[in-house]
Amino acid sequence: MGAWILGITGVVCLGVLIEILLPDGQAGKYVKGAFSLLVVFAVAAPLPSVVKQLREWSPESSGIVADSGFLAVTAGEYGDAHAARVRDALAAEGYEADVKVVVSSDKMSDIVKCNIVLHLSVLEAEEENTHIARVREVAAERLNADPERVAVEVNYVKEGTGGSQ
Repeated sequence: MGAWILGITGVVCLGVLIEILLPDGQAGKYVKGAFSLLVVFAVAAPLPSVVKQLREWSPESSGIVADSGFLAVTAGEYGDAHAARVRDALAAEGYEADVKVVVSSDKMSDIVKCNIVLHLSVLEAEEENTHIARVREVAAERLNADPERVAVEVNYVKEGTGGSQ
């Protein structure tokens, strides 16, 4: 970079010297025109090497790396925000549940899994399956994810006590 600036400075100084020494007239105009081309070439000389370096650049060779700790924390917070939205959607459907959403730290839009612990006081297996299917459907819709990534576990609650069995 320093050599390039030194070269441009030298060409400009040479131009000033030629301007002083050349007489006015046709010959002077041609020499000034040729010298203008020389200035343009001096300024543009490093461009091919710069373009070559830009083509050869890759993130691996640059020393720039992602902060994996930051990505993990961000993915956790993003997952917690999704979990709150799913919890709110389930509450609107009349379900009480604990929700944990795991998001990929490589690609934040990728929901790895969603674990839901559903608190029910259901006695019959058919009724339990209906609730599980509905909870899975609501969560998958809210997360815009594949229903296979939603796992639902049932925690039976005794009526009137608020505790689990």
